[in-house]
Amino acid sequence: MAKKKLTFEDGMQQLEEIVRMLEQGQMPLEESLKAFEKAMGLQKSLKAILDDGDRRIRVLTEDGERELAEEASE
Repeated sequence: MAKKKLTFEDGMQQLEEIVRMLEQGQMPLEESLKAFEKAMGLQKSLKAILDDGDRRIRVLTEDGERELAEEASE
């Protein structure tokens, strides 16, 4: 079975749940460490999603600015 691609919204929801559980302080140490490791992995994945979105916006903005400059010079 193919692994479902993580969406930003799903990742944030998972990360928020892990933070809530860790803040409660009710988990055993080993379980807390595993949850923290998962949270760090989620944080890395979410940052990659945001970085990709930023890159895509920059490309679109640069293309749009280029088109506007070309239209203005005509």
